[in-house]
Amino acid sequence: MSFWQTTWTNVLGGVGAGLFFLLWYVVIQWFLGATDLMITYNWSYRSESGCFQAWPNFDIRNRSKSRTYRIANIAYTKGGQPHWFDNKILWGFELEPGSIHSEIFGGPVARVASLQDALGLEVTVTLQTGRRFWLRGQGPGQMGRGRIRRIAFVLRSRLESWMIAFE
Repeated sequence: MSFWQTTWTNVLGGVGAGLFFLLWYVVIQWFLGATDLMITYNWSYRSESGCFQAWPNFDIRNRSKSRTYRIANIAYTKGGQPHWFDNKILWGFELEPGSIHSEIFGGPVARVASLQDALGLEVTVTLQTGRRFWLRGQGPGQMGRGRIRRIAFVLRSRLESWMIAFE
């Protein structure tokens, strides 16, 4: 090999290795951002003299070590159709890095006549960044997860149990 062939081979190898590690860094940062918030909920209700009220109790965990999030609004849908929007109760509620908020109460949901009606609602929590968390009414408020999301949360919990700090 000539001098220039060796030089270009070394330069391209170094650039390729740098791009490889940069790609993995971006993938890991995206993964941590996608799994840093976990939101679940359950329903509380009160029924007095024929008047029924139901409201969600949220359990929100911000597992990020550096990002603060703010809640924008909560949307309630039934079968894909809008049911009600809560734009006031939790607007601007701050989720500090590493915090666990286990008793965040939403406001009473309008037009709910029974607990069965409340369990049929789908809840979507929107952050001020535009990120949405869709919570299905399957049982007491588990986060609507597909297979990939479930695997991602299991992987994140395993990485945290091994105490590998990527942030």
